[in-house]
Amino acid sequence: MTIERWKTFSRHDQLFTIGAEFERARVSERDGNREYRRGALERAIALIDLTLGDIKWQDDRPMLEGLKSAVQEFVSDDSRTGVAIFYEAL
Repeated sequence: MTIERWKTFSRHDQLFTIGAEFERARVSERDGNREYRRGALERAIALIDLTLGDIKWQDDRPMLEGLKSAVQEFVSDDSRTGVAIFYEAL
């Protein structure tokens, strides 16, 4: 996904797309597929980075930065479970 394409998405669609990666991570966590779980979370981080680059989110940068930080911490501690909390937060 390019930043130019990402910027054409509405705020709602951007959040929905990030949420879809959280849902993929949740399902793979349930199924015991740690590799796919990690990949979905890394894709969510990449989408959050794109969102941070979109002017539509200028006033909400602290919230997005906090979300990104929490997801990065979650990914670095691969033993943790409960990725659904991110989907629910959106």
